[in-house]
Amino acid sequence: MKTILFYWSRGSETRVHMVRLIAKSEKTGKPCYINTLASSLGVSHVAVKKHLDLLIDENYVKVLNPGGKPKFLALTQEGRKVAKEFSA
Repeated sequence: MKTILFYWSRGSETRVHMVRLIAKSEKTGKPCYINTLASSLGVSHVAVKKHLDLLIDENYVKVLNPGGKPKFLALTQEGRKVAKEFSA
């Protein structure tokens, strides 16, 4: 599924960019929210959610909600591998 999500399918570039943005947030210690991704990518919240659902279903991204704070995004171990693969 990785090949389809990140190489051959429509929207693969957007998903790669999302993973890279989440990785960047993690490195800086800042939480990454859906609206942050939408703003950075210049797309709607709905479009980000559509791509995010695929990434969550395939275990590349997880949603965290510590102490009832607003939900933010983090990479799983598989997501970190993808971020590393596409970092340049």
